[in-house]
Amino acid sequence: MMIRYQKWIFFALAAIVAIVSQVYIQQRYTTLLQGGTEYQWPVKVNRHIGWVPSDYLEVEFLGSYANWEGSTTPEVGQEVYVVVSPKATGVLQVTSATDTKPTDDEYIRVNVKKFDHGVVEFSIPFNRVKVDLNKVDSKFYTNYRGTLIGTLKLRDGYGVVTGVYAKGVPLELATPESVVDQEKDSRILLEKIGDTEQEKDDIMVIPNSN
Repeated sequence: MMIRYQKWIFFALAAIVAIVSQVYIQQRYTTLLQGGTEYQWPVKVNRHIGWVPSDYLEVEFLGSYANWEGSTTPEVGQEVYVVVSPKATGVLQVTSATDTKPTDDEYIRVNVKKFDHGVVEFSIPFNRVKVDLNKVDSKFYTNYRGTLIGTLKLRDGYGVVTGVYAKGVPLELATPESVVDQEKDSRILLEKIGDTEQEKDDIMVIPNSN
């Protein structure tokens, strides 16, 4: 009898923890949408087919590596801080990675994927974007070779992806370019994306305000 009660107690506690976690995540999401600073990042998107229908696409942040400036060698899976700075257009460029929380610079909490010769490869945890998949051309997430621009909001190192754009057009309304144009787009150096000399159609200028 006692074992049966213990099972029910464990189940109830697990349910409570799950509910509290969802409430906390939703509150943080709302806080980011309302008070986060908006930036841009070059991305690609993927779709993983599962048993449960989903209106989300997985976002791959391009150029997710940085020079390590921490005090100790980072471990795989460790949470560290990536220091970023926005260009005039709002596109973020990675400055460095460290195990000390920055006080003056914008930063993102990330997880270490690999460390080699002073360079950290990292993953950004908020890597999904909500879209209407019925309106998104599947070519964008199957063998698309061009570069997309993701918009994100940051606050206290946490973030949320608010949209993905192709040549300044929301993904739900965009049409993939020709393979030739995609190949041309893919040859643009990541560090050049968002530079002011690029064509205005490549990015959306977002005011950098708090």
